[in-house]
Amino acid sequence: MTSPRLAARPTAAAQRPYAFPEVRKLELAGGRVVAAHLPGQPLAWLGVMLGGGALAEPLPADGAVALDGLSRATASLLDEGTENYTADEFGAAVESLGGRWGVDSGWQSTKVTIDLPVSRAEAGVGLLAEAVRRPAFRDVDTRRFLSDLASAKREQFARPGVRAQQALRNALYGEQARFGRLAGGTPESTAALTGDAVREFHARWLRGPGVLLVAGDLDLLDLEALAAAVFADAATGAPATPDGGAPLAERQRLTIADRPGAVQSTLRIGHPVPTRRELMAAGVDIVALRVASTILGGSFSSRLNHELREVKGYTYGAHSSFDLGRPQGLYSANTEVQTDSTAPAVADALRIINEFFDGGATAAELELTRAYLAGATPIGLQSPGAVGDRLIEMTRHDLPGDYITTEHARLLEVTLDEVNEAVRAVLRPQDLVVAVEGDESAFGTELAKAVREA
Repeated sequence: MTSPRLAARPTAAAQRPYAFPEVRKLELAGGRVVAAHLPGQPLAWLGVMLGGGALAEPLPADGAVALDGLSRATASLLDEGTENYTADEFGAAVESLGGRWGVDSGWQSTKVTIDLPVSRAEAGVGLLAEAVRRPAFRDVDTRRFLSDLASAKREQFARPGVRAQQALRNALYGEQARFGRLAGGTPESTAALTGDAVREFHARWLRGPGVLLVAGDLDLLDLEALAAAVFADAATGAPATPDGGAPLAERQRLTIADRPGAVQSTLRIGHPVPTRRELMAAGVDIVALRVASTILGGSFSSRLNHELREVKGYTYGAHSSFDLGRPQGLYSANTEVQTDSTAPAVADALRIINEFFDGGATAAELELTRAYLAGATPIGLQSPGAVGDRLIEMTRHDLPGDYITTEHARLLEVTLDEVNEAVRAVLRPQDLVVAVEGDESAFGTELAKAVREA
C-alpha cells in the first residue's frame, strides 16, 4: 500500500504595496464632507458623524440614577419614526432601497450609516437626513423601545462578561467618573431613561451639522446634492463633547465582581494609555505598536492565545489590544476560563505580558505578523462599509487621507528594534489592573496571591 502524497506547502508571496482609495475632503452646502472614491463599485456607504456620545450625557442630580446609555438609546431611536414616517414605514423605506441601516454611539460621537446601491444614494441620504434632523420620538414608540432596551440590558447583565468590563472601568477611573462606567449603561440606568431625556439629548447634541462621510464611486455620486440634503436643517453652534477626565492616580491591583456559583470566570486585565494623537506627538511609531500588539495578543498565533489556549488549555481564546481611541486609550487583555483555572490563568497572562515587555518580539514573530497584517489590509478593505469605517477613524483622529497607504508602506519596512521600542513606550506591566467576574469563594485567596506575586 502506497502512502498518500501530500502537496507541498505553498511559500508566502512577497508583501506588496497597498494604496487606499483617493480621499476628498470638501466644504459643501455649509458642512464638511469626507469622501473616498471607489471607481466601478456598485454599492455606496453613506454616514453622518455627529457629536454627543456617552460623555455628553447629563450628570445626575443628587440621589438620582445616572442616565448612562442615553446616547446609545437616542441614536437607536432615530429610525423609530420621523415626522414623515412611522417606525414601520421608515424600515420599509430603507428596505425598498436595498439598504442596510446602522447606528453607533461611542464616548464622544454618534454615527448613523446606510449601505445601499449607488443608484439609490440620493434617496438613501434623504432618509439619513430625515432620521437625524426630524425624528418624531413619539411617546408610543419611545416607551416601547425603552422598555425593550431595559429588558435587554437585564438579560445582558445576567450573562457572564459585562460585569468584568464594568469592574475594570470602575477600578481605572472610579465609579463617579462617566468614563469609569460602561458606555451602554446598566439595567438601573436604562430603566431610568425617558422620552423627555431622549428629546433633550437629541436637541442639544445631534442637531449640529456633523460630518458627511461617503464611500463609493464619486463619478456617479453628486456630493453637492448629498451634502445639501444632510446639512439643510442643521443647527449651528453645536457644543463640544467633554472629555472623560483623568484615570485614578491610585488604583487597586485586583477587583472582583462576585458571581456565586459561577462555573466560569471572565478575566479583564488592562491599564489606560494615551490616545493615538498623543502617542504620535510623543514620537511613538503607531505601526510598530500595532505589530507588537498583534504578536502579543492580536491574532490566533499570538503569545497570549498560544499559551492560554494551546499550551495550558485554559480557554478557547485569549486576546489583547491597544485601543487608541478618543478621549482616552486603553490596553486590555481578555479571556474566559473555568473557575478552577482562574488564578493560574491570570498568573500566566501577567507573566506573558511581562516577558514580552522585557524580552520583546522575535524576528520570526515579526515576519509572520508582517505577512499577516500586510495581507489582511487589502482583504479587509474590499467593501464600501469597511472603507467607511476608516473614514470615521480618519475624521475622529484628524488623520490625512493617505494615512492607510503610508502606514501600510511603513508596515513593510518596520524593524524588530522599532517594534520592541514602541511597545516598551506604551505598555506598563506594573500598572495593570486585574478585573475578574466569577465565584470569588472558589478562587479569591489563590487569585490575590497570584496577583501579588506577578
